[in-house]
Amino acid sequence: MTRKEMGAPGMQAELTNWSKSARSPCSVYQASDVAGITRALAAARTHGFSVIPHGAGHSYTDAALNTGGLVIDLTSMRRILSWDAVRGIMRVEPGVTLREMVQVAWKDGWWPVVSPSTPNVTIGGCAAMNVNGKNAWKCGPFGKHIRAIDVLLASGEVYTLQPERDTQLFHAFIGSIGLLGIITSITIQLQRISSGQVTIRRRTSVSLAEIFTIFAEEQQTSDFLEGWLDGFAEGQQLGRGYVTCATLGDSSDEAPSSFPTPGIIDRLETPLVRLAASLGRPALLPGVRLANRANYWLGRRGLKSREQQRHLLSFTYWPQAAFAGYHALFPAGVETFQAFVPGQQAQEIFECVLRYSQKQGYMPLWCVIKQHRRDPFLLSYQVDGFSLELNYQRTHKTAQTLERTLRQMIAIVIEAGGRFYLAKDHFLTPSQYRQSIGDQAVDTFLHLKQRYDPTMLLQSDLFRRVFQPSLR
Repeated sequence: MTRKEMGAPGMQAELTNWSKSARSPCSVYQASDVAGITRALAAARTHGFSVIPHGAGHSYTDAALNTGGLVIDLTSMRRILSWDAVRGIMRVEPGVTLREMVQVAWKDGWWPVVSPSTPNVTIGGCAAMNVNGKNAWKCGPFGKHIRAIDVLLASGEVYTLQPERDTQLFHAFIGSIGLLGIITSITIQLQRISSGQVTIRRRTSVSLAEIFTIFAEEQQTSDFLEGWLDGFAEGQQLGRGYVTCATLGDSSDEAPSSFPTPGIIDRLETPLVRLAASLGRPALLPGVRLANRANYWLGRRGLKSREQQRHLLSFTYWPQAAFAGYHALFPAGVETFQAFVPGQQAQEIFECVLRYSQKQGYMPLWCVIKQHRRDPFLLSYQVDGFSLELNYQRTHKTAQTLERTLRQMIAIVIEAGGRFYLAKDHFLTPSQYRQSIGDQAVDTFLHLKQRYDPTMLLQSDLFRRVFQPSLR
């Protein structure tokens, strides 16, 4: 019997993660309200299917994939339920995107405290993955600024969770990847901004050690910090790059500039970038090597080190055309390695994994360093230290050898007391995950899972890969 004949909800589909490194045949059901989610859960329970919620699909890995099961698409639940323009508090449904939130809050002088590099992610996804931004060492992750969440449990019960009143369960739900329940609304605190501009400086570094020195010197005065490394630089030049230091505009009487709307140039840019990326695919590696070298030396000569004023939106978010070019350039996808390492070990471990990667013949196409701090969330991936994100071209020919290389790099980081972000991890094993965040955190999470979802209705490919072996 087919699912349709049994009465199960959803259309047959094959989903991929955002980096196109994984595929998942499943059924997809689009929910437009809480009642729709409830019906989907009931039908899945009746017919023995597992369920996972899905937002805009920007996870790099298998966090929102559910092979052979049901995926509930929440992107139609996109109402802004309330907006307090005096206090900067907004309540939204989970399918509202950061772009939609900013469009409402911008004109009143408010901005999300924490934001990833695309405005097209959903707020529900930001909460479920507990995303971080370029100010992670200063403001923590996205969940630190959530005032309340409404959650629908697998049983059909509805709870409103607040961090002060429901401390344990709230901190377990944020960052739980949709495995404890489905978030149906989020109340979030935004920050006041006095202008829509940021002041940017780039400080060039000749080594990885100097990168960390710049972070130490800038962390008290900057609002955003992000390091870039030339992944092709080897030997004594390993880790050369620069740190982008940015501060928010501080003019108390200057209102944010008008919110930009796409024009005809923007609409033409995406197909043109996609075409250029497709044509440039054969020269990808030498092209990136040359671009990295030019970018570094321009910085060394001071051509990019002067203070610049830039619109906050363009500083925070990559343009849509860039993502179109990304997918055209990497038809077989990208593998991402993002390690979070305590501050005292960060330089040594980052040098180690970079050298190992290069020795295996894999040059990371772009490399990013951020600074972080610990937070109270149960499945927190952040440490008092730094993260290194390395991105690699994936091809069908190199997929297996690249995987072996990344698995060895993961082992190096775990042994050093590091952690990994489940939204960008593809190869972490259950034992490695336990070793990284601790037996107590995993056991507490699984205890809550047994309590609030005893039939294990809420599952994903990630759950079965990382958590389920612990239940056997």
